[in-house]
Amino acid sequence: MTVFLKNGYFVGNFLGLNDSWAKIKKEMVFLSKEQILDLFKNSFEIIYFNEIEKDGKTGLGNLKHWHVYNVIAKKY
Repeated sequence: MTVFLKNGYFVGNFLGLNDSWAKIKKEMVFLSKEQILDLFKNSFEIIYFNEIEKDGKTGLGNLKHWHVYNVIAKKY
């Protein structure tokens, strides 16, 4: 269960639709920019939002295409 306190902050990341894992990791959730913004639209002020799309390595050293959204939002 997730509980957001008034005036609290959300700081986190979401994987985007172009991430290479989106085709093979069916147990994971991948979202569009619009879907992510929709999660925050009624109760949060977005303080920071950026999208990163690049090729890189996983923690295990495997190559993959990353598509990541970073979000900092304040609950109101």
